[in-house]
Amino acid sequence: MSWKKLVVVLSIYMFLLFPSLDETIHASAVKLIPGGQSIGISMESNGVMIVGFHSVNEQKLEDTPASKAGLKVGDTLSKINGVTVSSAADLSQVLSQQSKNKASIKIEIEREGKIKQISVKPSYNEQGHPQLGLYVRHHTQGIGTVSYIDPQTGAFGALGHVVADADTQKAVDMRKGSVLQTQIDGIQKGISGKPGGKIAIFSTNDAILGTVSRNSEYGIFGKLQEVPEHSMYKKPLTVAKQDEITEGKAEMLTVLHDNTIERFQIEIVRAKTKAPGGTTGMLIRITDPDLLEQTGGIIQGMSGSPIIQKGKLVGAVTHVLVHDPTSGYALSIEEMLKQSGQSFKGKQAS
Repeated sequence: MSWKKLVVVLSIYMFLLFPSLDETIHASAVKLIPGGQSIGISMESNGVMIVGFHSVNEQKLEDTPASKAGLKVGDTLSKINGVTVSSAADLSQVLSQQSKNKASIKIEIEREGKIKQISVKPSYNEQGHPQLGLYVRHHTQGIGTVSYIDPQTGAFGALGHVVADADTQKAVDMRKGSVLQTQIDGIQKGISGKPGGKIAIFSTNDAILGTVSRNSEYGIFGKLQEVPEHSMYKKPLTVAKQDEITEGKAEMLTVLHDNTIERFQIEIVRAKTKAPGGTTGMLIRITDPDLLEQTGGIIQGMSGSPIIQKGKLVGAVTHVLVHDPTSGYALSIEEMLKQSGQSFKGKQAS
């Protein structure tokens, strides 16, 4: 074999031996500030989501205009006769304008990712206003916890799961979103069969901390206007790769009172397991006596709370086991970064 052929063969063998070298460089190079801050989340949907029906002149709900036409709870209504609708107020105004002297109107909806055109004949209430017999919502609010922040860009990830509508349980098809200043005013302790929750105070008039650009099954992602100073970590931590996460002791950061981030002890029971929604995550257990005394375990509003192990940022809390609030699931930060669509140190998380 000639020298040139030898070089080529060795090069190919080296590539086969180290096929993921370029990918692992990115994962191990990312350094982020752990979160722990509680945030208010406000989202406006694309169009208005149908969350229920009401009668107008009819005796039965199935006889309302919307029901008879085949509209369903969870549908997102986006246009009436080609005119865009983005809020409940828009719906009322456009409906009044478009239904004049018309026996029926064309409504455009999105259902399970498909666009449909549906013809509806409105009813009229006692005041003569056209009605479809719908309850709709275009705005969703909730609370959660920041998982990580990029100190260079202000990019952040939070929750570790999708923001869904409270009535339909469908993911919010977000038009725009923001994160707001909030504080925790109380705790509803969790018990078996009944998850607890953080009681938060915030409104859309509070200071906007940043914008949300993506709502996905791996969390919400966006950018903060300013990078907040962390009370515990002045310097960013390296993000652990999945194979670096081990079963055993770890710590979780979250807020239980006002805006104060606290550190609590947990255990990673399984370093890799299937989590709700089909994602791959960790099974965790709360072991900190103080946290168990105050909350009973994992509670609503704790989603996104960062997990640190051996000095590295490893995961974020996502779900609680309803029958055992001391245990739940967490998503790896590495996986959150891959699904975030964000760039770190000039590289796309992939």
